[in-house]
Amino acid sequence: MSAKGLKIDQLKLDLVNPRITQAADQHEAMQRIIEDQDIKLANLAENIVEEGLNPMDRLLIMRDGDDNYTVLEGNRRVVALKILKNPAILTGLDVRPGLQKRLETAALAFDPQSVEPIACFEVTDRAAGNSWIEQRHNGEDEGRGIVNWSGLASSRFRGRDPALQALDFVHQHGKLTDDQKRLLEGRFPITTLDRLLSTPGVRSKIGFDIKDGKLLTALPADEALKPLKRMVLDLAEKKINVTRLKLRDQQIEYVSQFGKTDAPDLAKSTGKSRPVEAIEEREFPRPAAAQSAKATTARQPVRNSLVPRVCKLNVSNAKIGEIYGELRSLRLAQHPHAISVLLRVFLETSVDHYLTKAGVKLIVKTGGGDKDKPLAKKVEEAIEHLVKQGATKKDFAGVVRGLSVKAHPLSVDLLHAYIHNRFVSPTERDLTAA
Repeated sequence: MSAKGLKIDQLKLDLVNPRITQAADQHEAMQRIIEDQDIKLANLAENIVEEGLNPMDRLLIMRDGDDNYTVLEGNRRVVALKILKNPAILTGLDVRPGLQKRLETAALAFDPQSVEPIACFEVTDRAAGNSWIEQRHNGEDEGRGIVNWSGLASSRFRGRDPALQALDFVHQHGKLTDDQKRLLEGRFPITTLDRLLSTPGVRSKIGFDIKDGKLLTALPADEALKPLKRMVLDLAEKKINVTRLKLRDQQIEYVSQFGKTDAPDLAKSTGKSRPVEAIEEREFPRPAAAQSAKATTARQPVRNSLVPRVCKLNVSNAKIGEIYGELRSLRLAQHPHAISVLLRVFLETSVDHYLTKAGVKLIVKTGGGDKDKPLAKKVEEAIEHLVKQGATKKDFAGVVRGLSVKAHPLSVDLLHAYIHNRFVSPTERDLTAA
């Protein structure tokens, strides 16, 4: 088995494609896929023109002749590509006029060079490819196949919407039990929480508002926590569900029944709203025992900037030193986006500087020429070199974990997303944790 880069004309449709009944030839196979997919095929073709082929999905192929290959997985994409490259083939097929017009219009903007060579993976025969195809199309299969995102995971990918901000606020400050935390980290009904918080009548009852995608409150920290914790736990423990919260009147009635333990004292509102993401643990009243202990211990300095006051580095490179200085001075509450970008730059420039001094190359040779190494790879090589020089390997456990766990605040994917994904915004908690 091997990876290959092929042209559109080298690809042949599978005549025994499970999406269709067995076809006699390529013409019939294309006709049946068009009939099966209809408008979905136009959507796919237009997406290929606009975005290209999904870099995460290779075609699965097997050799069919000297320079041709049958596509075992990816026949929809191949039909779309063949039509985009040569829309004239539609004239010999039975296609709805509206669908044909959309496909022909998309073809006008298509350049085959934008997708070729097409990433493929060759298997020796159909049997060798069946297990991979089955994993892709037969559900999760206890983790062996593609595991669909939960509503919570989808929400995190789209960006930190108000419901997710509320959930994280409760998770961070709610003093939850281990069982409660597990419920929140499972299949939590994030869309139902979003439905509640999207209703103005509900928000006015519990002292919250939404502006520019941020969940805001003028309540003290402990009062703000009360209703959100009740709502989150009721949903997690299935004490309330979407069926009982479909209508606005039902939602308002639900929060109106909160007792003193769960209903906030709106009279304590400060009149000055701020995002729940900006509320820090130190704002919550401490138990009497904690207050007494606090009086006998030195007060910890407030963490207002990304770099703690106690962290002082002797940075020899002038530019990196200037970046470090900015990270020590910029306020987290006021400049989270600037700080997230600078954190990413600080990490890579520092690693590049170290590897260069150590004689480790920053580029890798590929068939397409020299390319910069990915950031994660460079950090990994820097750690390996440091350990070889006598550093303690376990001291880097946090960094290694951060690079390998996608949800970690130090995830390279997340650092990239701060810069390139307009739907991902940094939080103070994630930045300071990183």
